[in-house]
Amino acid sequence: MSISRRNFIQGAAGVSLAWGGLRMYAGGAGVADEAAPGPASEFLYGTQFYRPPNPPRAERRQMMRDVARKYGFNIIRMYPMWDYYNREPGQFDFTEVDEVMGYADEFGLKVLVGIVFETAPYWLEQANPEARFVDAKGQQQRLEGSGAQMTGGWPGLCLDWEPVQDAAQKFVRHLCAVVKKHESLYAYDCWNEPHIEPAWQRNIWATPQEKLYCYCPKTIENFHKWLERKYGTIDKLNEAWTRGFPDFKSIDPPRSLGTYADWMDWRRYIVDRSTKYMHFRVASVRAVDMDHILESHAAHHPPVESGVESGTNGWRLAEAVDVWGLSLFPRRWNEPKISERWVQATVGDVAAKFEITRSNAAGKDFWMTELQGGHSNRGLLRSPQMRPRDIRTWNWLAVACGARGIIYWAYLAEATGSEATGFGLVTRDGETTERAEEAARNKKLIAAHWDLLKEYQPKPQVAILADQDNAILTYAMSGNEEASTQAFKGYYKALWNLDLWADFIEAASVEKASYKAILVPWHLMGKQATCETLRRYAEAGGTLVLETSFGLFDERCYANAVVPPLGLDAVFGYREKESLMMNTEAPPVPLAPSDRIYYQPLISFTAPARVSLKANTYLTPVKLMGATAIATCEGLPVAAMKKVGKGTVYYIGTSLGGSITAGNRGGVELLRGILSPLVKAEATAEKLRPRLIPGAKESLLAVFNESAEDTTDQIALRTRFRKAKNIHSGEEIPITEKGLRVTVPYQDAAVYLLEA
Repeated sequence: MSISRRNFIQGAAGVSLAWGGLRMYAGGAGVADEAAPGPASEFLYGTQFYRPPNPPRAERRQMMRDVARKYGFNIIRMYPMWDYYNREPGQFDFTEVDEVMGYADEFGLKVLVGIVFETAPYWLEQANPEARFVDAKGQQQRLEGSGAQMTGGWPGLCLDWEPVQDAAQKFVRHLCAVVKKHESLYAYDCWNEPHIEPAWQRNIWATPQEKLYCYCPKTIENFHKWLERKYGTIDKLNEAWTRGFPDFKSIDPPRSLGTYADWMDWRRYIVDRSTKYMHFRVASVRAVDMDHILESHAAHHPPVESGVESGTNGWRLAEAVDVWGLSLFPRRWNEPKISERWVQATVGDVAAKFEITRSNAAGKDFWMTELQGGHSNRGLLRSPQMRPRDIRTWNWLAVACGARGIIYWAYLAEATGSEATGFGLVTRDGETTERAEEAARNKKLIAAHWDLLKEYQPKPQVAILADQDNAILTYAMSGNEEASTQAFKGYYKALWNLDLWADFIEAASVEKASYKAILVPWHLMGKQATCETLRRYAEAGGTLVLETSFGLFDERCYANAVVPPLGLDAVFGYREKESLMMNTEAPPVPLAPSDRIYYQPLISFTAPARVSLKANTYLTPVKLMGATAIATCEGLPVAAMKKVGKGTVYYIGTSLGGSITAGNRGGVELLRGILSPLVKAEATAEKLRPRLIPGAKESLLAVFNESAEDTTDQIALRTRFRKAKNIHSGEEIPITEKGLRVTVPYQDAAVYLLEA
């Protein structure tokens, strides 16, 4: 992959921000977009290898030899922490980096080199104490050590300060000058798990306000400038916010809940700020190295996970780089509260993260840049170990979802700090493990089928519509995003269990693709552009699924008098009445008959499927204005459908996604009734979850068992095949007109090579 300096300069020119001599791109597509890399020549498979002090210096060469020769991996990742190499102003010692790169050259390994600003040098903090991050309580975050940054310097310093920008660029310049001389350099990891670093607190006693950043003077000053660019005059801002500020400088970002417009702008600004700093990182590398791939990867995956405190938008960040990726630690402690309760991620929940990552990448390659290698560790707390079945499951789910690379975190179990003893594919003394052997085995299997896989990508016919403003508004209303994330999780859970792929899209993408159906979870804001786009989509023949409170607020965060707004009540044929809040606690005894409706009553559907489900979050009766009632609750119509032009609109008067997430199977069956006439899965089953990877002459069938029991099931295939062989065991499975009958062990995956 090569990006010309001329294209880079054109991409970065004409922009108002100048940092440390670099003309920076402040919005839109990234400087790497003009010459994004084509399809990878091989599937990338490897491990995080070097993060000082791991591995011990004397053992690095032999361990890297094992990575390449014993396990057959083709890429390693390096995490060079800024403070470790830059202990005095202007002084850099990259001897260890150069040494590790030399070993990679020797053994023919590719290298992914990290750009790590999250461990700032202590001399820089000492010289610029005003550049410390500040939380919503006004407390400065001093540099310290953390489990992931054992050399100290965490969480870094706020890049809004020019001395920090200058020092960061100088670090990148010197690092790139060292690594780009090596044949092994393949790509730069421009930002490890993008987020406002101190928002992911290492302090287990942190309060909510101690997870909100950054309130330092320079960030607030830049927020004022952002507001002035948006509104032009203080009078227009005062009108929008319902305030009486004398000027922009008098504005303090919100620190507690109560009003919405200020929170919306504050977190939108923080998202824009994070996007700007991704471009800053990209431009810092491109100023030195125009030739290598730029990658970044996320650890949180809105809209099925929270993102408001993290302050990022996956689509905007992915635009700036050549390859987008994700982190996955499926056997770890229960977040967000660290406890002794460990969680095993379900395949469906993880599949959502893969599909979000692929959607964010928007046609570019995506990787699983971090996959848990061993047990998770947090001080005394340890998760169960990764098992060979976990390696198989997450490898082949990544492949089925279209990933082009898998990199483990990490090769050697961690040495010190709260992550010590954890995460290693191999043990602390370098001994191999069953999971490492399974990783090597699956690397070979993926490589053996690369001709089939290299052009493959899922082709979803169903999309899930997301708009980050709805999550921000939800956060401003409740201090968290659970109502939003639970809704999105539920819709995806239904699609996963219906054996359907899904794209996650923004409103601007609705009319650029030909989806048979679009699902619209938890969409509180009735933006005019979105409403018009969805109306046109339905009229043109699409099927639209809306739920409670669609368009409850306008773009100023004022509650609309008519919901849905902007004339959609007449077009879609329903109008919401007053919503009722659902109580999840046990009802009092005795319970008044008129109050039963507040305790998650059953909603009974007559079409498109005869099912029942519990109301969740809100229950919203409707006034019918041309639509047909399809469900009632306590005698009230609470769901409707209407033909709109060539298409159909369904309205569900509760959080359908939230209800599915809470365990109500009726919601899955309701969506089956809506979608089954429109979309046909390539492979379907009752208990197991199959995904077909089609090829010209041969295909692969990945089958996942999420349950805790060995399961036998019949896999129905739309395409007729004559032979099937398990690629792990070599066992041949008979195929009939009904498909094939397979047994998959508990929490495991089986992959079959199918011949037409």
